[in-house]
Amino acid sequence: MNVTTHFKKQIKYFDKEFSSMQQYELSEWQKSYIDKIKQYVLDKDFKKKTLLDIGTGSGYIAVEIARLGMHVIACDLSPQAIENLQKYKKKLKLKNLDLIICNAEKIPLRNGSVDYIVCNALLEHIPHEKKTIAEWKRLLNKKGKLFITVPLSLTYVWPFLWPINMVHDKNLGHLRRYDYGSLKNKFNLPIEKVFYTGHLVKVVGVIFSMILRTKKMDNWLERADRLTENFEYGANNISILFKNK
Repeated sequence: MNVTTHFKKQIKYFDKEFSSMQQYELSEWQKSYIDKIKQYVLDKDFKKKTLLDIGTGSGYIAVEIARLGMHVIACDLSPQAIENLQKYKKKLKLKNLDLIICNAEKIPLRNGSVDYIVCNALLEHIPHEKKTIAEWKRLLNKKGKLFITVPLSLTYVWPFLWPINMVHDKNLGHLRRYDYGSLKNKFNLPIEKVFYTGHLVKVVGVIFSMILRTKKMDNWLERADRLTENFEYGANNISILFKNK
């Protein structure tokens, strides 16, 4: 793999995607993700701590956590993503939000300088996986928490959805998929919580919503998906909350 070419393609793809985002808007699935962070990741004294949002993308995690009064650092390889977030920061007056354009394999912060790391749908894009995981662990302080979401191995996905997922992986530049065992071994950290999301009901519902161009089902679909978050088979994504030793 030509790593430089891979990253250039990633920047081009996501710059194009984020350039179409004219204003800040929170979708139902994003609200669900923020709820998990509030309930399972943040401690009672979180306002005294720092959260690093790696691969911030649309910026919703950084914005919503910063709105709680916590110090947040958001980084992304896409200049367009950071430019958008800079606008949201100014509009919402989020002085406690810092922004960095950087590669997730090398983040310009001190050892043990963050209390929480959140990384949603990024590790599967990174060529140097082992180096990247070591970098994230370097940044996390003692007893800090790391919350990661990645696509689930096709072994657990309904077979008739494999073609769609394979095309999706190729278009987005996914290099691999994961399961509980592989993530446990790669991060080698104690695990506090595991979630499985994107089950069949939600997938079918999202497809119909796109066809009908409606968001009326979104809230119901998220509530239905939460009912099956403990079931591995049939999911499309896995989220794991690690706690530093």
